[in-house]
Amino acid sequence: MHHALQIQEILLNIFGHFRRPGWLRPTDLPALARTCRAFKEPALDVLWEKLVNPSPLAKCLPEASHYSEAKHCYVFSRSFTQIEWRFLRNYTRRIRSMLDENHRLDWESVGAFLNPPTTEPLFANLRDLHAIGFTFSIQHFLSMPFPCLTSLDVRYIAKEDAFLPNIRRLTIELREPDIAFSKFFSSYICRWQDLQTVDCRYTTLDVDAFVHLSRMPAFTTLSCTPSATFPPSGSPLFFTNLRRLSLYFEFLDSISRLLSRSRLPVITDLSVTIQSCPSKQDFSSFLDSVQTSNIGYTIQELKFDQGVGVQHGENGTHVLGFEDLQPCMAFSHLRRINLNLAWEVDLMDNDLLALASAWPHSEHLSINDEWGWNTLGGITPNGLLQLLQTCRSLGEIALAIDTRGYTEFCGSPASFGLTLSPLFSINVIDSFIEEESVPAIAALLAVIGPCPDFSFSVGLSGLSWESDHEERWYDAYERANGALGQHS
Repeated sequence: MHHALQIQEILLNIFGHFRRPGWLRPTDLPALARTCRAFKEPALDVLWEKLVNPSPLAKCLPEASHYSEAKHCYVFSRSFTQIEWRFLRNYTRRIRSMLDENHRLDWESVGAFLNPPTTEPLFANLRDLHAIGFTFSIQHFLSMPFPCLTSLDVRYIAKEDAFLPNIRRLTIELREPDIAFSKFFSSYICRWQDLQTVDCRYTTLDVDAFVHLSRMPAFTTLSCTPSATFPPSGSPLFFTNLRRLSLYFEFLDSISRLLSRSRLPVITDLSVTIQSCPSKQDFSSFLDSVQTSNIGYTIQELKFDQGVGVQHGENGTHVLGFEDLQPCMAFSHLRRINLNLAWEVDLMDNDLLALASAWPHSEHLSINDEWGWNTLGGITPNGLLQLLQTCRSLGEIALAIDTRGYTEFCGSPASFGLTLSPLFSINVIDSFIEEESVPAIAALLAVIGPCPDFSFSVGLSGLSWESDHEERWYDAYERANGALGQHS
């Protein structure tokens, strides 16, 4: 045997390829483990690195397990002897990740785990536990010791669960808000000292929880709901390394209060989701709070999304104009902009080109692709070409296009010199088109579309569409494809 195959790191790298999708047959790694002594340990390490449920472990001890028709897998049926426990640990010590997607973490097996014959932990090297099934057995499973666990993804945490001090990545997947749990969790989270990522969308964090998280130097990612009673005044909260922040709440003012109180000098991604239609003042205050928090100097992705609970016209109809978005021009590093709110949109060529000039490195520009523009305006075809020439990194656009009076395409494709992303796509939203404009629009799309994966769709979320307009857009698209095919 070549001496290189005596090196564990090389063997682990080679055997790791057998876990790629489509590469692994059930017999491959066991066969490698039986090939020779040099292969045994690294092959077993790769084979047992990820465990979906305890069924493979149960099959290792047939005298202590049985097949469960309800779970469609093998489960343990009794507690273990000391010899059986040590036998299992020869395999469980290799497990680094457990992913219980099918909720097969059955109570019979967990009950057997909870009565160990020794103090040695069964899953001594488990790093990542993903068990979102909200079941009785999983909550008891969490009462076991996991000395090396650093990543936990569960639906719920209870007071009775064993405290896991080394957690760095925490995900709580509640299906709906729970006031009692949020109150408990805001206190419980303060026990962890090394958190780096917290994702708890439907869990409300109070000011004490935010103060605690702000003191963690390695904390980089947060997704949560801020408390409605978050005080607008007080000492600033400095999140020195927080880079990705996602906030969810019914009203925008609570999010603005949190941002105005925070200092976020290295944020790159900000996502805000609300469930009510904001007023003009609310939106303006939100952008002011973004500036106050120092996000504007580093932000690269801004996503503002209003849920579907409020329709146009409730609480009055607002119009999104250039003056509303002008404060965003200070965010010179923006690359991805996605705005969705239940306002009508009144943005023309000059407005969109002025915004584009402030974001020359934009890769994604989407405005109301879900709520629609509900106006006859938008960017003109010529303005769209200028936009693409200004932001040459754009890979995706979702805007309304104003084709009124556009009957002739001027210029040749080469004269525009567009070099777009190979995955460029455009979503035309709430855009009427007359029959006489179809040839000119087809010529325009032919200039935009000589890319391998050019895509095109029509948004129908806003105006009351006539089917003729949709058909005309797709007619122009097909003509453009035909012209591109003849050219190639």
